Amino acid sequence: MLHHQDHYSELLVLFSVVIALLTCFATLDLTERLVRGKRGYRFILVISCILGTGMWSMHYIGMRAMKLEVTVSYDLPLLLLSLVVSIAASYALLLLLSSPYTRSKGYLAFGGILFSSGILIMHFSGIMSMKFAGDYEQSQFSVLLSIVFSLAVPVITASYKPKWIENDYNMFTAKKILLVSVLTASLTGTHYAAMSGASFPADETLIYSSTAPLLADSFLGMILAGSFILIVLIVLILLYKDRKRVLFSAKFNEQRYTALFESSPDMVLCIDPFRKKVISANPSLRQTTGYEKEELGDYKKILCTAEDEALLKAAVKQAVEGHSAKLELAVKIKSGGSLICSTTVFPLINDKQRLVYIVAEDVTAIVKFQQELIIAKEAAESADRMKSEFLAIMSHEIRTPLNGIIGINQLLAEDIENPDQQEMLRLQYRSSQALLNVISDVLDISRLESDGMQLRSETFQLPVLLEECIDLFEATAREKNLQLHLQVSQDIPEYLVGDSLRIRQIMVNLIGNAVKFTPFGDIHVTVESSGGQENGQGLTFRIKDTGIGIPPEKLELLFQPFTQLDASHSRQYQGTGLGLAICKKLIELMNGRIWAESEVDKGTEFILNIRLPSAETEPRQVQDKSEQKGRQMKPEAV
Repeated sequence: MLHHQDHYSELLVLFSVVIALLTCFATLDLTERLVRGKRGYRFILVISCILGTGMWSMHYIGMRAMKLEVTVSYDLPLLLLSLVVSIAASYALLLLLSSPYTRSKGYLAFGGILFSSGILIMHFSGIMSMKFAGDYEQSQFSVLLSIVFSLAVPVITASYKPKWIENDYNMFTAKKILLVSVLTASLTGTHYAAMSGASFPADETLIYSSTAPLLADSFLGMILAGSFILIVLIVLILLYKDRKRVLFSAKFNEQRYTALFESSPDMVLCIDPFRKKVISANPSLRQTTGYEKEELGDYKKILCTAEDEALLKAAVKQAVEGHSAKLELAVKIKSGGSLICSTTVFPLINDKQRLVYIVAEDVTAIVKFQQELIIAKEAAESADRMKSEFLAIMSHEIRTPLNGIIGINQLLAEDIENPDQQEMLRLQYRSSQALLNVISDVLDISRLESDGMQLRSETFQLPVLLEECIDLFEATAREKNLQLHLQVSQDIPEYLVGDSLRIRQIMVNLIGNAVKFTPFGDIHVTVESSGGQENGQGLTFRIKDTGIGIPPEKLELLFQPFTQLDASHSRQYQGTGLGLAICKKLIELMNGRIWAESEVDKGTEFILNIRLPSAETEPRQVQDKSEQKGRQMKPEAV
């Protein structure tokens, strides 16, 4: 007799498909948990038993669905072998899935082939375990068709991608349902494709010569019913645990939100903009403002100005459209007074409704503090401007009569011939010049600090300027047996454009300090080119001496105004402490920089970089040496 689709029990076929579906669903869900977390071999074995037993049950329910009209028994060893093969094939595949090192396309395709092979072996060993009065024949086409159906498993396993589990765990996803459907169709298709080509020619007697025990068909049916119930229970347990997880997560989120809402120091208000109703207001809002929830719906009542009311309405409208906003509002307090609140308005949108949250923080103290800071800053700036103006005015007022004193002193020196009086006049002249230098320094530093100094632009000869600066200290250097050396690089243009008066002032200060703090040895003044570009000629000035040097910890004090490295009253070297501060500010005004390198008892080197435009041609008139000397700056003290 030949069995085809009309010779099956529809109810048992449906059961076989249902148990395959439930088995695939439970296996996929547990496998996802296996991949997401670190699970042991026992967990893998449990999943393997579920998958193997489910496929084994599907297979034998499908065989029992055939209407053979003869009594069928089953060879128990072959029956158990088919179950073991199914579980072992499942275990091999899940073992490869459990490790990230074997979770590649090659390994997973190999595991899928092992699983499909195990299912096919289970199927045909199950057929061979059937004992009845008849023979078994199988068409080759149906065998090939069942193999084709089984190849869907390695294709699915090889297509696994890590991004499948990037999102949070969810028991029901479209991808998971699709995979369950495909796997169910593949596994049931493997079974019924093979059975479509199976035939069982009848025989009069059952010939069974083996000593292995036989299992009655009715007893197998009871086992299969038990396995079906077990699979259903496993699925129900998974559904229950997932439902419990969802409820716990929802309850936890609700508790967390409630705790944040009730305990937040910020004022939180939730409104329904469509119904124009206040949904909730946290205790902080009620305690701070004194309003109850029902009183907060009227913006005019709680906001200080109409502008604030318009801003808040616009922000709520924007939140309804899905955008958040941040603004600052002045809020009335029920008991009197007002608050300045930094307010954030944002939406809460779900399928059923759109709510708007308004979160406000009381920043009244911060705003008042900022206003006080602004007032204090303006007062400090005003005081600083007054100080600079006072210094500038006083410097001018003192310098004018002082110049008259110096002039009278020179006239008296021409008329008086008494040596003692001449010495007193020379002392007075030196004192007047020192006081004039101090006043000039104070005037310069005040102008630099108030950004009142403007640089001039004129053509000058750098070598001539440097020689004149050196000439100022020739007499002092001879008295101390010092050697002054000047070297200007040949690749520097002879004519440059800049403020020669301020460059002279800088060099006079630096050379004067070198002479002042060098008891013996040499002083080298060198100028090198640091590269010529379109925006000017780069110059590097180096003033190096063999003087007393500066301790490393005091180098950072060099360029600070009114700072002396030796601040004692009995210090050996006198000065105002303004010279280097003026040099630094002048160099920075020229977009340059200055720094010092020094070793105690070995000398100091000051290095400065500036960039000056070069003159393309020689100027028509160049001030001669005598005219330049009329603009000489006197030696300054640090």
